[in-house]
Amino acid sequence: MRKRNRRCLAIAFVAVAGGIIAFPVANLLTHHPGETIILLMPPVLTGVLWFGWPSVRRLPLSKYVAYAGMLFVVLNAAMWVAADAARGRILWWEVVLATYFAIAWRLAWAVWVRTAGRMGERYRRLARLQQRRGRRTVTRARSGRRLVAVARLVPLGRCLLTTFVFAPLLAGSLIHRPKIGNAPNVCIEQYPGVEDIRFETRDGLTLSGWFVAQQGSEDTVIICHGLGANKGNFLSYVGVFSSRPYNVLIFDFRGHGDSDGHTSTFGWDESLDVRAAVDWLKENRPAGSRHIFGLGSSMGAMALVRAAAGDQRIEAIILDSSFVSARSFAHHHLGPLPLFGHIFADVGLAFVSLHAGRPMWGLGAAEAIARNSPRPVFLIHGQGDVVTPPKNMKTLFEAAGLPKQMWLGPGEHSNVLTAAFEEYRDRVLAFFDRAKGTAVPTNRRGERGHSLHLGDDDGDIVVLLGETGESAGVPLDLLGELGGRAVAVPSD
Repeated sequence: MRKRNRRCLAIAFVAVAGGIIAFPVANLLTHHPGETIILLMPPVLTGVLWFGWPSVRRLPLSKYVAYAGMLFVVLNAAMWVAADAARGRILWWEVVLATYFAIAWRLAWAVWVRTAGRMGERYRRLARLQQRRGRRTVTRARSGRRLVAVARLVPLGRCLLTTFVFAPLLAGSLIHRPKIGNAPNVCIEQYPGVEDIRFETRDGLTLSGWFVAQQGSEDTVIICHGLGANKGNFLSYVGVFSSRPYNVLIFDFRGHGDSDGHTSTFGWDESLDVRAAVDWLKENRPAGSRHIFGLGSSMGAMALVRAAAGDQRIEAIILDSSFVSARSFAHHHLGPLPLFGHIFADVGLAFVSLHAGRPMWGLGAAEAIARNSPRPVFLIHGQGDVVTPPKNMKTLFEAAGLPKQMWLGPGEHSNVLTAAFEEYRDRVLAFFDRAKGTAVPTNRRGERGHSLHLGDDDGDIVVLLGETGESAGVPLDLLGELGGRAVAVPSD
C-alpha cells in the first residue's frame, strides 16, 4: 500500500508540474489566468487518474465519449431553458465550455474518491484491526498505536484535500461562467435606430454594446447590468429614458453576452469596462455626451461607483441593489452556516481572489461612493431583497457625500423597476434632470453647511443648506413644507 501511495503521489507531482510548465502556453488561449487554470484542470486530473489507477485504463474509450456526449446534451437543455428565461440565445461553443467544466468537476470527484474517500478509510480500518490484534504482543501494540496516530490525521487530510480539490472549482464556477448570448434583433425591434457598437477596454478586451440616440440630445446614460445578465436582459431600463431626450449606451460586461472573456470579478475589473464606455462616447459621440450619467444594478452598481470615483466625466450615478463589499456579501450568505460559516466565507474569498487575480477583501463601494462627492448619487433598493438586504443601501447612504438621495421601493433584488415601473421612471428622470443643474452641490455662497433630509418613509432627498438655512435660494421653512418633515444633520 505504501509503495502504491508513493507512486500515486509521484504521478500527481509530475502531472501538476506538467500543468505549471504548460501554463504560459495555455494562457495565450484565454483572457484571464483563472480561465487557464480551469483549462488545465481536466488534462492534469486525467493524467493522475490514468497513470495512478490502472482500472481507469480498462474502460473502453467509447464509454468516456458517451459520458461526455450525455453531459453535452443535458447542459445544452439546461442552457436552453436559461436562455429562454433570459430572452437570450444559446451559443454552442459556450455549451462546449460548460461540458468541459463539468468534466473537470467529475474528474475531481473521481480523484477525491480514490484518495481521501477510499485510502483514508483503509488506514482507519487497518488501524482499528491492528490495535485489536496488537494487544497480544508489545510489538504489535506499538505498531497499532502508530497506525492509530496516523489514522487520526485522516480527517484533517480529507478536509485539506477536499478544500484544495473542490474549493478552486467552486470558486471557478462563480468567477468563470458560460455566457448566454443576446437574442438577434431584440433591440432593433424595440428601438429601430439603435447602433450596434464595439469598443476596447484598457486591458485589451472587446465589449459589445448598443447605442440608442435621441435626436438633438447632449446627455447620455450608461446602463450597467448585473452578474450573469446581458444587455438584452436590461432593455427595460432603456425604456425608462425613451420618453425624454436622453441617449442610452448599454453594453455587455466582460464575460457576459457578446463581449470577450469568461471571467467576472464582481465589479473590480468591470469598472474598466464602464470607463471604456465613457471613452467611446467622448471619442465617437462628443456632441451627444456633453453630460454622462450612469445607472448600475447589483454588480453593475459596484462597477459604476468604482469607475465614477476615478472618472470625473461621469456626472451623476444611480446605484440599484448595490452591495457594500464582497466580504460583507460572502459573510451574509455563508456566515449563518453552523460552526464555521464565517471561516468558510473567508476561505471562499481567498479562492475567489486566486481565480479572479484580485484581492476580493478590497472590493467595496463605501470608499468609492465617498469619493464620488460632490457629484449627485441616488441609491435604490427593493424592500424584498434577500440577495443584498436593504441595510446595504443604508450603509452606502451614510458613507456617501452630498448631494445624495435614496429610495426603498417595492420588489426584490434588481426588480424595483418591474415592481413599480412608472414610479421608478419618474424618480430616475427627476434625479438626472436635477443633476444637470446641480453639478456642484454647494449653496449660493459656496458653503457646505448642513444636510437636510426630505421625503416620506420610503426615501430621502438630501439637499445642501448653509448656515442661514438656504439652498439655492430656497428658504428652510419652505423645504420643510415640501418634504413634510425635516431633520437637520451636521455634514462631514
